[in-house]
Amino acid sequence: MTRFACNYAIVRFMPYVETGEFANVGVLLWVPKHKTLLFKLLRKKYGRITQFFEELEKQVYLKAMGDLDAELHRVQGLLGEGAMVPANSKLEYGFHKGIFEEIIRPRETIVRFSEQRAILSENPEETLKTLYNDYVGRNFVTKEYQERLMEKGIKRLLEQENLGKRYHKRKVQDNIYSVSFPFVEELNQKAVRVIKPLFLGQADSTAIIEHGGHWRLKVEQLQKRKLLHGPILFSVKGPEDTKAGDHRHEAFEETLHSLEGAGIQLAAYEENRKILDFAAQALH
Repeated sequence: MTRFACNYAIVRFMPYVETGEFANVGVLLWVPKHKTLLFKLLRKKYGRITQFFEELEKQVYLKAMGDLDAELHRVQGLLGEGAMVPANSKLEYGFHKGIFEEIIRPRETIVRFSEQRAILSENPEETLKTLYNDYVGRNFVTKEYQERLMEKGIKRLLEQENLGKRYHKRKVQDNIYSVSFPFVEELNQKAVRVIKPLFLGQADSTAIIEHGGHWRLKVEQLQKRKLLHGPILFSVKGPEDTKAGDHRHEAFEETLHSLEGAGIQLAAYEENRKILDFAAQALH
């Protein structure tokens, strides 16, 4: 079967340039041999975007993606017609050579593109779907992303109750071992209360057990070294929408039991009151 040389780029949404934070929100695929531009954008379930950029109003994202969608459709139309004209006065495309490079050229906008990458494809439409799933679909299910999102939620919760100033991101460490936590309360330079968001909703039951075990080991090492001088709370989020035959919930419950066995206090991420009661306890 014939394979085509293609170029692709990841669409990135970066509303706050000063922080450098961005989310992958789409993929563009260019097939030079056929002079074909394919693309797929995140237009639904955008709530995860506005959760990640918590100060952002959804209309900002919707307008940015709507404008990009309209522009890309218009370029597709020009390509289909074989028109030998620039796309518009603000965004002039070389035609056909260099058109993809011009589309993804760096600009000072909230929608940006990754560097150009190459891939061989027997079926460009299927390749586009695969790239989208790899770079956009999975972008929001990694434990790193989910825990970062949970951290923002807990930070907001603590600030609402005037507890934010008591907790700071710190490393709990000695000369040999260290662990970074997002919420540490210190007294006399000792960690006396710790809060750690923990995502245990991975797509694989083994990954759930391993991630929980990874953090149990960290806590046990800190306890062994007498670096924790007070309680530690894990705010946990488990699997959602489990189906028959899905063992993730079983793995989640097993992991919770293991963490409790290490002396770790637990609260569901949604249990705001329990988290706040833990956070607000007076120092001794």
